[in-house]
Amino acid sequence: MAKAAHSRIGDFGVGVCPCHVPPVPYVTFYVTGCSSVKTNSLITTIITTIGAATCGHPTVALTGAPSKVNMCNQPVHRIGDAGANCGPYISVTGSGDTYSG
Repeated sequence: MAKAAHSRIGDFGVGVCPCHVPPVPYVTFYVTGCSSVKTNSLITTIITTIGAATCGHPTVALTGAPSKVNMCNQPVHRIGDAGANCGPYISVTGSGDTYSG
């Protein structure tokens, strides 16, 4: 993946949750991250970040920047990176001026 903007607490991803019949689209809002690192005054998200999804299932960030860009010993989660609950999501919002990749 090319350079991508860092996601932060309050940013979100979108996906489809197959735990429902029929599967439902969801939005996940990031609620945890690396509390010692701020991007634009907001806590930066990393792999292992937990999200609260509108489908009712928590999510976890699974992919991030290359291993050279670590925060709290984890790669930073960025726009275009993936996570999941019962089904996958893609991160769609983040910083307008802080990138890594």
